[in-house]
Order: sequence, then C-alpha cells, then structure tokens
Amino acid sequence: MNKTKSKKIMGTLVAVLLFSGVLHAQNLPIDSTNRALLNEVIVTQYDRSLTPVYSATIIQKSDIQNPVHIGNGSVNNIFDQVPSIITTSDAGTGLGYTYMRIRGIDHTRINVTINGIALNDAESQGTWFTNLPDFGSKIGQLNVQRGVGTSNCGAAAFGASMNFSTITQSLTPTAELTTSAGSYNTFRNSITVATGNIKDIFSSTISYSNILSNGYMDNASAKLNSIFWTTNIKLPSKASNSSILKFNILYGNEKTGLAWNGTPLDSMETNRQYNSCGLYYDDNMNVQHYDNETDNYTQTHYQLFYDYWNKKHSFLLNVGTHFTRGFGYYEEYKEDKTFDDYGLNPIAFGNEMIESSDFITRKYLDNYFYGFTFSTQQIIHFEKEWDNYLVWKLIGGLNNYDGAHYGTIIWAQNNPDLQPDYHWYDGTGDKLQGNLAATASYNYKHWAFYVDMQYRFINYVIGGFDDRLVNIDQNYRWHFMNPKASVSYECKSTTKQNVNLTHNFYFSFARAMREPTRSDIVDAPMSGKPIPETLYDFELGYLLDAPKYRFNGNGYFMYYDNQLVLTGQINDVGAAIMSNVDKSYRLGIELVSDYRPVKFFRWQINATLSLNKILNYTNFTETYDDEWNFLGMTVENLGNRDISFSPNLIATNEFLFYPVKNFEIGIVSKFVGKQFIDNANDENYVIKPYSVSNLNFGYTIEKIKKIKLHLFFSVNNIFNAKYTSNAWLYRCYTGESIYYSDGYFPQATINFMGGIKITF
Repeated sequence: MNKTKSKKIMGTLVAVLLFSGVLHAQNLPIDSTNRALLNEVIVTQYDRSLTPVYSATIIQKSDIQNPVHIGNGSVNNIFDQVPSIITTSDAGTGLGYTYMRIRGIDHTRINVTINGIALNDAESQGTWFTNLPDFGSKIGQLNVQRGVGTSNCGAAAFGASMNFSTITQSLTPTAELTTSAGSYNTFRNSITVATGNIKDIFSSTISYSNILSNGYMDNASAKLNSIFWTTNIKLPSKASNSSILKFNILYGNEKTGLAWNGTPLDSMETNRQYNSCGLYYDDNMNVQHYDNETDNYTQTHYQLFYDYWNKKHSFLLNVGTHFTRGFGYYEEYKEDKTFDDYGLNPIAFGNEMIESSDFITRKYLDNYFYGFTFSTQQIIHFEKEWDNYLVWKLIGGLNNYDGAHYGTIIWAQNNPDLQPDYHWYDGTGDKLQGNLAATASYNYKHWAFYVDMQYRFINYVIGGFDDRLVNIDQNYRWHFMNPKASVSYECKSTTKQNVNLTHNFYFSFARAMREPTRSDIVDAPMSGKPIPETLYDFELGYLLDAPKYRFNGNGYFMYYDNQLVLTGQINDVGAAIMSNVDKSYRLGIELVSDYRPVKFFRWQINATLSLNKILNYTNFTETYDDEWNFLGMTVENLGNRDISFSPNLIATNEFLFYPVKNFEIGIVSKFVGKQFIDNANDENYVIKPYSVSNLNFGYTIEKIKKIKLHLFFSVNNIFNAKYTSNAWLYRCYTGESIYYSDGYFPQATINFMGGIKITF
C-alpha cells in the first residue's frame, strides 16, 4: 500500500496541468452544444470517411435517456439493445456486479471508453459499472463496435469496443427530477440541473443519483450514489479558429452485498435465491449470516478536454489529460481458517495448540490512473465537391496505473491480541501504457478506403505477495503492432414504386494483440504463465437504408492465436479464470432489421448465429487420491470443442406501439441459446437456453405551466421465466470418481418498476 508521495503528487499535477482531448462519439469531437459555440462547425458531410464502416451500433440520447430504458439504473438495460450481447449480474437485478459478453467475448476483452478515456481497469481489464452507479443517466451516446474496430475506438480495442459520450450541455436552463420504485425494495432518485448556454461562452450541468435495492438474491443489497458535473468554456480566438475547454467529474460510491458464489445446482429447484456469501456456523451449529459481507468502493474520474478547430485549414487538434482515483475493499467472514493462511502462529491454550479460527478480513484496492491523450486531424480536399478528399489522423496517449493490493484482518475469534489493521499480504501493480496510431481515409465518389497502423507499448511490474502469501514479483514488457484496413462502396437505387434505396457494401480486416490480466498471470502456475493473444478479424457486410426500413447483414471470422478463454472457474473474489488455447475461432453472421411501416408501429429485430470453436483442445484436470493428496494434472486431448459461454444463437425482438400521441408501449424479448460452462463441454453442466420478455409503458404529458411530465412503468420478465445467465464450475479427479463444485446465477423472476420524470 505504501506508495511514495511523489507518485501521488505527480498524478495530481498531471491531472491539473495538462489539457485533455479525445475524440467523442463516432470520433466527432464536437457535441451539439459545442457546435453552437464553435460557429456551427458541421462535420457530418464526411462522416463516412471519419468513421469507416464496421459492424457498429449507435444508441442515441433519446433512447438512452428514455426512463424506461434507464429503469432501475442498471447499465444492462442499455446494453440489451445491442446485437450479439449477453448481460448478467450477481444480484439478479442488474444492480451491483454486472457483466457482459459480446460474440461470447467477456468484458475483460471489451475496450470501454468515456469520452475517449479508458474505463477498463488497467490490471483486471474489466469494466466495473457498479463503480459508476446510474451510469446511463450521464450518457448522451453509445457507440458499440463489434470486432476489433479502429484505433479511434480506444488504444486497447480488441474483441469489441464501447465508446460512451457523456451528456451534452443544454442550450437553455433546465432541471430534471426523476423518482421511481419497484420490486425488491428498489428505489431510484436523481436530479439534474443545467445552466444553459450563458452568453455563448459558458455552460454547466450537474447531476446526482441515488439507488437502493435489496436485490433478487439473498443478502445482495445495493446502496449506490453518483455525481456528475460537466462544464464547457469557449476560449477567445480569431474568427477562423474556435476552441473549447471542457471539464468533467464523475464520482461513484457503492456498497453491495457479495453474491459471487452463486447458487449450487442442487439448490436451484428448492431455493434459487440462496447465497452462501457471509454464511457461517455458530458454536451451536446454527447457520448465521455476517451482515457486512460487502464490497465497498469509491471511484472518481477527472477529465479535462481542450478542442481546437481551424476552419480555414480544416484542422482539428485535441489534447488533454485524465486522473482517476479508486479506493475500496471487500469485507468477508472467513470460517475455520488456519492461522498459517494469514501468516500467523498458532495460539497456545493450556496444553493445546489452537491452529485455526474464524476471521473477518478486508481485501483492499488502492489505485491511481492518470495520463494524457491527443489527436490531430485534417481534411484535404482535391475537388470542390465532397467526392474526392482525404482525412488523416495522428492519435496517441500515455497512461500510468499505480495500484496497491493488500489485505487486513479486523477480527479473529481466537486471537483477541491481534494487532490493529494487521496486514497479511501486500502487493503492487504498476502499469505504463503508451500508444501511437496513424490513420488515413480516402473518399472517391462511391468508394471509401481506410488504413490504420497502431503501435502499443506496455511495461507491467507486479510486486509483493498475494493473498496466498506467494511472492509474485515479476515484470513484463510487450510491444504490439496492430494494423487495420477497410474498403466500402455506396450506391443508390430506385424501386418501381419510386422508393429511394441506399446500399453500402464493406469489408474490413484488423489484427489486434491483447495482454493477459493480473489474475491471469498471478493465478496461473509458474510453469504455465499466460501469454498475449492475437486476433485476426475479418468483417464483411451489407447495409440497406430505405425510408421505412433499415437492414444490416454482417459476417465475421475471428481467428485467434493463444486466445484467453474462460475456463468456467472463478477465483476467491468471484473473478473468472482464463487460460490460453493454441488455435480457436469465432465465425458468425449478425442480422439487424428496423422496420416502421406506419407512424404507430415499429419493429426491431436482431439475431446472431455463430460457431465458436477451440481446435484440438487439451484439457488439464487436477487429480487427487482418495485422501485428497494432490497427484498432479490429468491431460486429456479432447479434439475440437465449443468455447465456453459462447451460445450459437442470440436473438432480440422488439415491438413498439404508439397508439396515441406521446404514449408508447414496448414489448421486448430476448433468446439466448445453450452455453457450456467449461471447455470440456460437459453436457451435465450447462447454462440452459432461455427466453425473457419485458413489457414497457411510457406516457408524456406536455408542458403544464412550463413543466413536462413523463410517466413510465415496466413489467420485467412478464412470463416469470426461471432462467440463469451465468455460472461457474470446478471439477477434479479424486480416486475413481469426479468431484464437482458449481454455482449458478439466477436472474429475477417477474418484477416491476415505475416512476415519474419531471422536467422544468
């Protein structure tokens, strides 16, 4: 934990002294308010070159900020609109710990940014939205790129990317108040106040949210608070130039009950809400629950952006910095653990030596993440018309993560003399990351060509001891070259009924490399350390755009060297364990359709059909004798196997009805096919196919004395499906038999949420 003050001071100074600039959603650095402030700089004329055609989904503010979609405040409500995605949560309600997989790829391989700043934890590489409660209410646009995407998607873009842009400034003074309540004693309240555009120079918005819920699973409560503040300032400049300074603060504080053990398979029928976290036996062998079995974490993000636009030379410059401070801990009751597990000596009690005890422990994360990014961009015209032009960019950044991992014992049943705040382990993680990319996009009439070359450097130093008291000192340096290219062709046609159609055909190729996570490295045996994985991503697609209909068909082939795949196991803090497999692939087709034949009806549907295979899979299974003495690993060559947690079919259907003005009814259904929990493909341990449907109502009452009311109500899981969306599995050989241990994560049965949003 003990870090030099100079590092902390340096991180703070970097955050204060450097300007921050990153490309916003769709790589366009100027939001709607900024356009007004910057003399209506319109860049949509060359969107096709700025954003090469990849398999992307863009969700706009009108959908994200819809109270029905925000619901109980879970970000999963927004993600469920994205093709090829599966979401799940430990508590069963989407509050607390949530996870996502796109095309079967877990959240540690999905690059996530806020206004271009990395949100992924540098060491675990996961994105923990529980640390930013009610995140959706702060978002103005979400751009999801399935597959590698471009360097604009983020420095570590790999299996998929999510690029969030925070809400834009209101041009007029406004205030919003939202209050809602629902099942499991869930309450969500938020308030947002905006100054509007003051003298075309200054604007500011501040928002506060609070969420409380008992959760669906036993003892999986959530107490969540968040604050968001954003300010725009137009700086003095010449008539042909414009520049803006923008400052954001995102603060989140959460306390959630731990539920990462899941429910054992043999309890699913009798008590599917069973949660063993915090359970222990008292002296009379009665089951008790430790009420503070919780995750407690606070995270604050500071972002400072500077955008400069030279209208005469069509030149854009973005430079800047960011600083994130995170601190928190897991608190757990540990039953009947030996003193040796915590580096303590047994206790003499008369003539008897007491070698074990019950403990209450805390595992801390104490970290700083800071750095800067920059981007330059210029448009070069070869003709007056927008039929022949070139866009070049230079993108880069340097970021550092400085983290401490340590554990303390705050109580021991059989050791009353334990030193206060006793540390049983101390570890560190320092990760320096740099990236530089050059891109060029050339547009000629109906054709668009794009090339992208990125270099990424990582220096990762792990030190100290882990919670098993194992020395984990090690150092890694990785150099990655990630090339990308695409070509697209756009043309128009007219049907016999004089309906204008736009057709777009595209092909892209990208190679990307990604490093292992901290747990991949630390949890692996010293003889089998994980290595970086390499992805070769091919995308081929067609897009049809008609006045009442939009269709996208996208085929993908993702071939991997040394892919890190989920083993099905979890570690002692609920994190999924991964391991390398030599050769593997993901092959699929994504179909997306949006049809609105009349004003009062809209039909949206998407489906993903895929094959996800490990080639010539070798399975390693721990083997013990009948007395549980470790004998070694049993090696089994199983041939080709399905990749775990990768269903062959994912489909979403949504019917939207508008029977009268300002009244909306939505029926949303999602189907997910069978998923194997481990890569041995044991048919007895699978996540069964499931289908879940939600019914949503929304009604807006137009302004009454300058007040606008929006009423909303949702019936989630209307058919009361008892389904599971995640699981873990451990198995080993013991003598002549196989031992299994497992946990499943049931999601909430039928539940309700409703409320009111008031806009002044």
